[in-house]
Amino acid sequence: MKDLMVAELNRIYGELLTENQREITTLYYDCDLSFGEIAEQKGVSRQSVNDTLNKVKAQLELFENKLKFYKKKTELLKIAEKTPLSEKIMKILEEN
Repeated sequence: MKDLMVAELNRIYGELLTENQREITTLYYDCDLSFGEIAEQKGVSRQSVNDTLNKVKAQLELFENKLKFYKKKTELLKIAEKTPLSEKIMKILEEN
C-alpha cells in the first residue's frame, strides 16, 4: 500500500518541488502508476524514479516538520467534525 500521508503532503507542499518531482510523485501516488510505467513515460530508468520518490519523500517530510500544515489541517478537521458548521468548515479545509 502506498503511503497516503506522502500523497497528502504532495498536495500541500507540491508547489515547492520541481516540476519533474511533482509530476513523478503525482503519477505514483495519485495515478497509481508503477516505477516501470513512470520510467517509460518519462524516458528515465526505474532507479531514477525510485531515487526521485525517495528524495521527494524526504523533502516533503522536512517541509512538514518545519511548517506543520498537515498536522494543523488534521487537527482542524477533528475539531470541525464536532461543530454545527462542520460540513462547511470541512469543505473549506479540503479545498486547501
